[in-house]
Amino acid sequence: MHKNKFFLALSAVFALAACSTVQSSEQSNLKLGTSAIQFAAQTKCNHDIDDFAAWKIASKLMTKSQKKEKKTQICKCVGKNAPTVLSPSELALAAVDSKARTALTGVAVAKTMNACVSEVVK
Repeated sequence: MHKNKFFLALSAVFALAACSTVQSSEQSNLKLGTSAIQFAAQTKCNHDIDDFAAWKIASKLMTKSQKKEKKTQICKCVGKNAPTVLSPSELALAAVDSKARTALTGVAVAKTMNACVSEVVK
């Protein structure tokens, strides 16, 4: 009888440890996904900002140095905010799948660009 209780308790400990490991792995994927999306979104923003209508309008009367400064601020904003428009499962997927990361980065940049342009240029 005591052997059965011992093995039952031991099984429970292993099950809890496995759950803890899975949660830890999920948290790591979320952190990696968040970092990957932040970096990719900022890079995509720097590359694509001149094609966004809101930026074209907002930058019409700026000098070259003002444009450069504002672009940097806008793309930092986009990088910072991009992960917030994605779900935790999308962030975890971005950590492990480069094709998904590329697609999700495009979505995140599109969702954050106009808000960041408005915030920085106001």
